[in-house]
Amino acid sequence: MRVINRTSAALLTIAGVVSVMRIANFHFYSVQSDDDMMDHESSQAGPALLTLFTTFKEIKIIGHHKFAQKLVLTNWPLFRPYVRPVLFLNYTNSKVARRARAAGWDVLRINRSNSAGTPYLKDMYMTAFQRYDSAFYGFANGDLLFDDGLLKTLEAVKRVANGLDNNIMITGRRTDVWVNLSDSRWTRDSFTVDKLQTVAIQNGSLIYAWAVDYFFFSKEGCSLNWSSLIDVVIGRPAYDTYLVAMARRQGVNVIDCTETLLAVHISQKGIETHGGLNSDSGFNAKLIGDFKHLDGYPTSASLATNVDFEGNIFVIRRHSIV
Repeated sequence: MRVINRTSAALLTIAGVVSVMRIANFHFYSVQSDDDMMDHESSQAGPALLTLFTTFKEIKIIGHHKFAQKLVLTNWPLFRPYVRPVLFLNYTNSKVARRARAAGWDVLRINRSNSAGTPYLKDMYMTAFQRYDSAFYGFANGDLLFDDGLLKTLEAVKRVANGLDNNIMITGRRTDVWVNLSDSRWTRDSFTVDKLQTVAIQNGSLIYAWAVDYFFFSKEGCSLNWSSLIDVVIGRPAYDTYLVAMARRQGVNVIDCTETLLAVHISQKGIETHGGLNSDSGFNAKLIGDFKHLDGYPTSASLATNVDFEGNIFVIRRHSIV
């Protein structure tokens, strides 16, 4: 499992496998502790590093999904003002919506869904592009938890943005942490920001390359033609690798940030809940048709991030695709 490997960047450079594009050192970000979270309406002003949006399932929610949602509601706002969290819902006056606003989220109504009620991906990006000002914009699944590697990685990429013509997509693989909610050891305190690395190392595993859960894009300068994309929905097979592959094919500099951006996904032991089990599981695949999804694996990206012994994050160019 890759969490944060502080040796691999140096070893790769010595071996001549990668070229270092730039170094960024980080000692200045202040991430709120979970105890410092305050109930307040969202009032953030000015540009952020990232407008980060998602949606939650609002009915028939199983136990570990409820658990994950509660954690996410407090986790993402910890990175304000650098990250602006946005939640798309069908019911913007629901209990979940009120809790989200109190925790510092913006809550917006879902514009369109397919016949099974699953939201369309492009609509969320278009709304975020039009409504907010930030360096990057991105969807992430609503059950992902981050630590300060999110901010450090975003800033490292931002520092090389001009050299990449600001034509950027950030993605990577998640770490699955398997929990048993009937075990009293698993509580919300188990997943505070300062404990995520330890939880991931002790109880997690890096997910396979063909399941991708976050997609952050630059806006100005990005060569991805959004209107050319098939109208896929979130959370169903094939949308993720399709989006990454299309970005690569249209000349976007895709950066695999798995090594420096820890994204923890909570899974319940013995319960399968992936998108392939839903009634509309074949929706995206049918629309996309024959497609080389291997091109959309984060491991196929020509760029990646890494970190050295002192915590300097590098953006590196892979000389051979792994």
